[in-house]
Amino acid sequence: MQVEINGPHGATLHEARGNPDLIQIACNLFESIFPEDRRYIPYIRACAQGTHPAHPNTRDHVWLVRHAGEWVGVRVFSFITTRNFGHGAYIGFTDALRGKGLGRWLVEQTHVQLEMDARQLGRPGSIGYLVEVERPADAESGQGRSDSERRLRFHRRCGAIILPVPFMEPVMIEGVDYLSPSDLAGESPRPMHLVWLPSEHGKKVQALNLVDLIHGLYLDVYRLPTNHLYVRRALAPLLE
Repeated sequence: MQVEINGPHGATLHEARGNPDLIQIACNLFESIFPEDRRYIPYIRACAQGTHPAHPNTRDHVWLVRHAGEWVGVRVFSFITTRNFGHGAYIGFTDALRGKGLGRWLVEQTHVQLEMDARQLGRPGSIGYLVEVERPADAESGQGRSDSERRLRFHRRCGAIILPVPFMEPVMIEGVDYLSPSDLAGESPRPMHLVWLPSEHGKKVQALNLVDLIHGLYLDVYRLPTNHLYVRRALAPLLE
């Protein structure tokens, strides 16, 4: 991707990789937009390297959106190098920039980048990417429910499909060297909707391989063993 890409309303898109100042801005912005996920700050820093030993199966990206001289959005996602699809970890904007069409633009640019990653790795292309979205029914407050519903609406407007599988989000990727167990004290796995955003190529796929999607996320991103309880639970409805 270019260092800077122009978008709607004068917004520009910037890759944080290799720029310590942008990486710090990305971490600060992430914490302000997703305060409940502060534990992922070291993950954001690792993703900003592009490739990291603790993420052996992904090519990672951390993007920033700038508008009117202010940093207003952050995007974190990966291409799963062992598959032909990606993982959309986070997409978020400051309150003032929501509803301006910038999110949809970021989704489009994500598909473009995943296609580029696939081609550079000698793969025929990317069929889309997976996202984990909070379930409104699990929200502990009215505001939490509203936020979850808003995120689901956004992804649906972008062509997302909620996959019919029970999905539990692990607290963190297994075996990372940038966090210790004490850093994750008090954190618990969360049930989530597993959401699929197909690329234009992916929309033409006749039969989506849900087992491959689940394996890609659980085995290659989160690095869980194949016999892990979460993997078996997610696959159970598909293998009956």
